[in-house]
Amino acid sequence: MDAMNVILAFGYHNQQAPRHWNLKAMLEREGWEVRECHTSKKGVLRKYVDLWRKFRRMKKDARSVLVTFPGHYLVPLAWLLTRFPRKTLIFDAFISAYDTLVLDRKKFAKWNPAAWAAYAIDFLSCHLADEVLIDTEEHRKYFIRKFRLNPKSIYVVYLGTREDLFTPAKHRAKNPKFEILFYGTYIPLQGIEHIIEAAKILADHPDIHFTLIGTGQTHANMRALAHKYALTNITFRDRVAFESLPDLIRASDLCLGIFGTSDKAKRVIPHKVYDAVACSVPVLTADTPAIHEKFTDGKEVILCRAGDPEDMAKKILRLQKN
Repeated sequence: MDAMNVILAFGYHNQQAPRHWNLKAMLEREGWEVRECHTSKKGVLRKYVDLWRKFRRMKKDARSVLVTFPGHYLVPLAWLLTRFPRKTLIFDAFISAYDTLVLDRKKFAKWNPAAWAAYAIDFLSCHLADEVLIDTEEHRKYFIRKFRLNPKSIYVVYLGTREDLFTPAKHRAKNPKFEILFYGTYIPLQGIEHIIEAAKILADHPDIHFTLIGTGQTHANMRALAHKYALTNITFRDRVAFESLPDLIRASDLCLGIFGTSDKAKRVIPHKVYDAVACSVPVLTADTPAIHEKFTDGKEVILCRAGDPEDMAKKILRLQKN
């Protein structure tokens, strides 16, 4: 393969994750050969050393380097390595570390030095790259405004799904109850508290059942909230293997997206929406500016007001009847 058509995927990314899988497939469709300059080492220094060694062996064949997500703090290393000889440096930023840790998850207050560091790494990594990739137009606007980026250097690559895994069911068995599935990390963006409030509203409908899969930041609080309401229409499950998700989706009558009210929630389209659509299973998610970039209410998805469990419950009942 001519070096003009080789790109190195540089990082410690999950090589089977939908983001990387789809990005790699897109590049290959465009005529690139994607080679993995990948490390599984622990710790920043060991990652740096391992990637540096691998890059030295692979650099002569490559024209470009793609720093994969998550890789914000790897961009400075990749920048140094791509100076001589000069190679195009592409950064799949995907999300902002500052936005995620400070504004959405509220791990740090804005005045905390850790928040300044998160902003600095976002700013530096995006400005060092020749091209920056992001997941929605709404996110692109945010990055341009927040980190003062040149609009010509930032491009949208939508998430998509693993089309080899998430496919429609050949045969669908009818469930004894209307089965509603949520899966994901328990972070504020998901708005899981609104799902539980909707389950409370629907508690007098014994033919409706929720399964919530995942763990994370708000998991204990969400289980405590369901216990407080003495809800018997919710089953909590820990995380499952990624390969198990397609069957769980296809066995459900409705999948749930995100319902948080943060600014970040308005800018993203989560994996689970793409996954459910690919499996031809109805999906209910919040009505946000980002969702309209790819989907139409009442066609591929059903939308409700963000942070509004009453509207969510109303839409669930309508879907159950139809």
